[in-house]
This record gives sequence, C-alpha cells and structure tokens, in this order.
Amino acid sequence: MAKITVELVRYDMDKTKKRKRKNFVVDTKSKNAVIEKLEKIHKGEKVQAVHEIVWGDEEVDHRQDRETYTGIIKFYDDVKEFGFIQPDEDIDDLFFHMSALKGQKVCENDYVEFEIGVSAKGDVAIHIQLIES
Repeated sequence: MAKITVELVRYDMDKTKKRKRKNFVVDTKSKNAVIEKLEKIHKGEKVQAVHEIVWGDEEVDHRQDRETYTGIIKFYDDVKEFGFIQPDEDIDDLFFHMSALKGQKVCENDYVEFEIGVSAKGDVAIHIQLIES
C-alpha cells in the first residue's frame, strides 16, 4: 500500500489563511490529492489556494516497519467520532478518531489491534482492526 509523503504544504482555506500542515500522506503525487486530503481534514471547508508543496519520499510503504499493539476500547462516542483505547502494554491510553476504524463499528470493551501514530497533540491510535473473540 504505497503512499506519497507530503512533508509540508502551505495553503489558505475559506475561513483561515496562511495555514501549514506537515507530514501526512496522499495516494498520488498531485496537487488535487493534497487538496482533497486537506478538505477532508478540515471537514468540508474548501481550499482557496495552495502556495507550496514539499514532497517527501515517493512510494513509501508507511506500514512496513510499524509495530502493532493490542488493547480494549475504553470509550467511544460515535456521534462525536472519537474514542480512547487502553493498550495492553504499559503505556497511556490513546486517543483515536473514527477515521482510524476504516468503517468498522466498535463498542466499549471491544478488543482491537492498532498501530501508534503521531498527531499535533501527541500519540494516537491508527489503523485499528477489531479482533474477533
């Protein structure tokens, strides 16, 4: 599952100008792919201008060297679209967004496997998979 890294993008949205975002991935090396991702991140707000794109390594498989963890869904609010996982390992609970579930439905106390990613606010659970018991 190869992706293209965007190391930096400087852009303007409808409501906010002079924005920048670092280190995210897109499916293709195109301005349209970056715009689509930014509009998804900003939940429907439209990109008005892209001033700069700094591309990272091309065709990087971002999953190949990631360690997987297991834990339980400690809290999940499907209306607000976020929750927390209590890892089996001796690490703090991790925030996750609904997008990390890839369309799966989860409930509190479900057992899951996940990877750890980094957001602007710290470590988060990503690539969450429900483990059938």
